[in-house]
Amino acid sequence: MLSGSDTVYVLRYFDLIGRAEGCRLLLTAANASWTEEHPEWPAEKANQPFERLPVLVERSNGDEWILCESLTIERYLARVFGFMPTDLKQAALQEQMVDQQADLIPAFMAQLMATDDMKSKQIDEFNTLLDRIVKEHGRILSRNSSKQHLFGDQLSYADISLYAFYKVYIVYLKIYQSNIDEIVKPKLTPEIINLILSIEKEPLLAPHLSKCDSMAAVLSSKAF
Repeated sequence: MLSGSDTVYVLRYFDLIGRAEGCRLLLTAANASWTEEHPEWPAEKANQPFERLPVLVERSNGDEWILCESLTIERYLARVFGFMPTDLKQAALQEQMVDQQADLIPAFMAQLMATDDMKSKQIDEFNTLLDRIVKEHGRILSRNSSKQHLFGDQLSYADISLYAFYKVYIVYLKIYQSNIDEIVKPKLTPEIINLILSIEKEPLLAPHLSKCDSMAAVLSSKAF
């Protein structure tokens, strides 16, 4: 763990799951000293880097350092707190998986906003990409001797990212598309469901997840 004990963090985001959940989970798993701020929007938009959220503020020894973009923040925190492998090739495999997951957001929005004549095509593209991501998760898991983690036998950036990914699509995005959970859940294998539930039980994540709706209620019935 590289960050000193005198280092404190502020995470700025909206009061919802969204793009900051991975950041929250990493800060929690690291037992970092952190708080969350919910800027008034759009009143405080111009005060944020690139006028976007999330934003991470790191304060240490009187210095303040600010970082923007959700995946950039995640990778920084994962490295600072030791959830990313130090081996560059092993780290790249985890980052590759996370980048593949990020491709689904534009596809989701495209099918959500599509005109009637394009709706079927955009839905097919979303489902095809989602199937590919789920298949890749299964492939990675099948190659690891521990079925409680994607890589190795300890909580990693990839585990945290996968959990946040499915939480977004099964819980959060229902506010935009009420049946999205019914589309995603049937695609999940028992092995992936059990992995999600195992990550949710991780003691390092309990301080945050104990305050959130559990995924177990919607997934456990399909787990073996």
